[in-house]
Amino acid sequence: MKKPLFNIPARSASGVTEIDVREKPLSSWIEALPLMDYEYSCEQVTGVLSHINRHQIEVVQRFKAMTLLSNRVDKLHKLTPRNFDNDSLPLSEKQLESKQRPLSLLSECAIGHKIVVADLVENRKLLAKHKKALFLSIVKAMHYMSLELVERFLSYRLPLDGTWQDFHKLYAISEQMGILNIATSGTAVKGEASITISGLYKKILLLSLADFSRLMNGEAEKLYKQLATWSTFTSLSPLDDNFREGIVVDLGIDAPANHLFSEKPLKFINGRLFDISRLLTFMDEQIDLLTEQGQKGSNMLSARAKQAMYIRLRFTWGTRCERGAARDSINKPVKLISGLHDCHRGLSADAHFNPEHDELRLDPEWNRADDTVQRLDELSLVPEDENPWIKDEIEARVASNFSSRRISQFDQQTKQDAWEKIYANQMAEMGRLQRESALLIVTDCLQVDTSSGGMAIVCSGDQIGASLAVGKVVAVADNDKEDRWQTGVVRWLVMSLNSDIRCGIQTLSDCAETIATRSIKGAGENSEYLRALMIPAEGDYPASVIVPAVVYSTNTVLSVVTQKALKYIVLTELLNNSSSYNQFSFEEIDKPAMGINLKAKIDHDRRSL
Repeated sequence: MKKPLFNIPARSASGVTEIDVREKPLSSWIEALPLMDYEYSCEQVTGVLSHINRHQIEVVQRFKAMTLLSNRVDKLHKLTPRNFDNDSLPLSEKQLESKQRPLSLLSECAIGHKIVVADLVENRKLLAKHKKALFLSIVKAMHYMSLELVERFLSYRLPLDGTWQDFHKLYAISEQMGILNIATSGTAVKGEASITISGLYKKILLLSLADFSRLMNGEAEKLYKQLATWSTFTSLSPLDDNFREGIVVDLGIDAPANHLFSEKPLKFINGRLFDISRLLTFMDEQIDLLTEQGQKGSNMLSARAKQAMYIRLRFTWGTRCERGAARDSINKPVKLISGLHDCHRGLSADAHFNPEHDELRLDPEWNRADDTVQRLDELSLVPEDENPWIKDEIEARVASNFSSRRISQFDQQTKQDAWEKIYANQMAEMGRLQRESALLIVTDCLQVDTSSGGMAIVCSGDQIGASLAVGKVVAVADNDKEDRWQTGVVRWLVMSLNSDIRCGIQTLSDCAETIATRSIKGAGENSEYLRALMIPAEGDYPASVIVPAVVYSTNTVLSVVTQKALKYIVLTELLNNSSSYNQFSFEEIDKPAMGINLKAKIDHDRRSL
């Protein structure tokens, strides 16, 4: 039996029986589908595509049927629910089902177009009459395969076997037919601007080089939407016999583009050099622009996330993916806590969190006997926080442990790790505290390797409470040493076929200190105290604080409550950030002036007369 040209299912000898694939009946069936019922319509279209792809149809009729069905697939893809894209892994059974639905739809649509291409390529007489159909089918096959790959990357799944081989064959056929650089209209593939087959191919090569396992939640889709423009800064060219270093894609094997280096010339089946040097220069310019905006204080919080993504992409695209430190295999049960809020609870042995009380206890100014008396020659305009009635309010808040959880929701994750400024009456607050007084979640995992900079762990797919995500703060401890937590950040993760999660954790500290932070000047000013971690200086790395995301910014002055002291720091540089945390270096300062000296102001006014 002849081996199929693409990774497509075998077709039976019989024709289609479940649906009339003639143009009018098929159009009527498609129009009758309820778009408002996404799940039903998605399953119906997927079922019809699957049936057509596994039965015999004359190629011209198949092309017309796929054109009609593709239009409905485009509409359904726009309706794909995205409310769970920020969820952590492992996914629940319902979430897995939701993720699989668009995958199956896009996969079957891509298969249908690949069958058209295969049938035309194998029949030269037919191909001579239908070159346009070949061109459009290649474009659509690559388009839907790309969208399928994006969906897989959004849930951190590896591509299926044969995916890259099919991409390469579609590109090679286009190259042989001389249709690589023919521009398509926006109507050829919905969601794409005018683009060429070469442009589509380079887009997906860039996405593969970005390393999906290191992208944060939802970034694969955001990145893919920008790649049409960015791919214009890249080029593909044949390799010469002296090639030794660069990014190479071999059209003869089932593998994506890779950074390669060798002291001796390398040989390939059908190699191409993928030059992205102009793109790297462009990325450097964009990063410098965002950095400059941040230094001027005009960098919006949303731009901070973009800057972090650009820096990670620049590093991944511009370097060979090699491990910085040797990894040793290990098989050791460990305990895992995920999220900044819960890590703070775990590291502090879930101690009562009441930083307002600690501030009053540690600040000598609150404890002065004459703190409500001021001499006439020391009159000052003081802020509200130093007024006696504000002290009474804080003390009342302390007594009731007001706002003990203090989480934010700027990143639209309603679970943890974000700032929520609270002004509520006592009854509403009591109800909120009852809802949020959940037990600390500690998950059993397996550490599978270790290195000087971190570790890899595997979490079972049924451990839904593990809540893992790239860029999330975690704490890990040996089963027999639960009082010795290592603090780290998830840097990459991959979902296996059985839905288990393997992730890499960069260790930040073995002795992180639990603290509470409150902004007294700058971004987040007048917020409540929030749970945070202080990372001590180590080697070339400065001391830093890990705080909830998007609350503070550089130059923000914080009041910091530790177990033994009240400190004041100014945030100096953003070291790392994600959708759930920011890590800043800092400088410790004296207590900043909290008011304006009234006597000095009066004297200045008199002198100016």
